[in-house]
Amino acid sequence: MLKNLVVYASETGNTKKLAEVIFDALPSSTGKDIVDVRTWNGKLDAENYFVGFWANRGSCSLEIIDILSSLRKKNIALFGTCGMGNTNTYYHKLEQNAKVWIPDDNRYLGAYFCQGKMQPSIRDKYESYRGKCDDNKIDLMLSFFDDALSHPDNQDLLKAHLFVDECMKKIS
Repeated sequence: MLKNLVVYASETGNTKKLAEVIFDALPSSTGKDIVDVRTWNGKLDAENYFVGFWANRGSCSLEIIDILSSLRKKNIALFGTCGMGNTNTYYHKLEQNAKVWIPDDNRYLGAYFCQGKMQPSIRDKYESYRGKCDDNKIDLMLSFFDDALSHPDNQDLLKAHLFVDECMKKIS
């Protein structure tokens, strides 16, 4: 059995980038591995799970729900990225929506979320709504898109590293 396992789902590469930083921040003296949820066959097991996802309509994907709900007597930390809603309130909502899938016999360590850039097609979609709905709302959505272009940035990645440190302190 591994000591630490990082399992993640990433559509655009943002969460993968965060997962790699989290993996690198884990102690190298202990057994650890990292796996994309789409290639994981479920045969890996660990004491500590760092489970990452991209925000999908305010929560995690079914693949992540399946993993979280299958874990028993583990230490579990959540992490992820989202293009919209770069606020602590939204991050808390993401955490709460994913945390409900973790069975009670596990030890929950906390969560870390940050903004991630979105695909250019999202910007095109917002632009296509001009004249069809409130342009002020479209401008706001476009500003969210533009703000996300540089994320996850070095500050986000540093915070992810610090998050791992906090989780490891809770475990020991």
